[in-house]
Amino acid sequence: MKIFFEGDTGKALCEQCQALVQMRYVRRDVPFSDSQGQAKDVLVGVCLGCDSVVAIPPQSTPAIREARKQQLKSIEARLPAVYLDVLDAAMHAVSNDAGASLRKLFLGYYFHALAHAQGAAGLPAAHATFSAALEQQLHMRALATPAATRRLSMKVNAHVAQDYLALLQATQMSQTELLKAVIARIQADVLQARDPAVIGDLQRLVHLAI
Repeated sequence: MKIFFEGDTGKALCEQCQALVQMRYVRRDVPFSDSQGQAKDVLVGVCLGCDSVVAIPPQSTPAIREARKQQLKSIEARLPAVYLDVLDAAMHAVSNDAGASLRKLFLGYYFHALAHAQGAAGLPAAHATFSAALEQQLHMRALATPAATRRLSMKVNAHVAQDYLALLQATQMSQTELLKAVIARIQADVLQARDPAVIGDLQRLVHLAI
């Protein structure tokens, strides 16, 4: 593997300039794509025309992944309230003893399952189906789209953070959109399909957690 140094030059495709551009390797703080945090003082290739990051050498990847993992140990997002209502309803359907404190358990289970079973590809479709069904229910009841939002805040361990990072990378979604899509998948599996394998796994986890 070639090691790059500050000042090395090369060429890369620049999304901002929409062209093959000249670049130079420099050290800088690099914001994550969803604007939730940054990796500090890493070597990256920047476009000489617009100064945007156009290349990340392999030697910088471990530092960026570690910074992302550390940042993700606190997962926070403001979601439409109906999403947390749906998540809580699914939890209650699994076990009457499941309280709001176990949201992290349910989401962590899905982060792991989706990240390790190549299930990320189906998340956008699951969310689209859920959104369409929700709009249809509101239309049938002649109700406006609810404006209320609620904050989801979770402290997670490094393993859960790593699974979540893998899903973010695989889907290229923002944190908020990914959480909404995972909740949509939980709704489909637990409340609609009543998947016995998933429900059995979650029941065992609840039994161990309470």
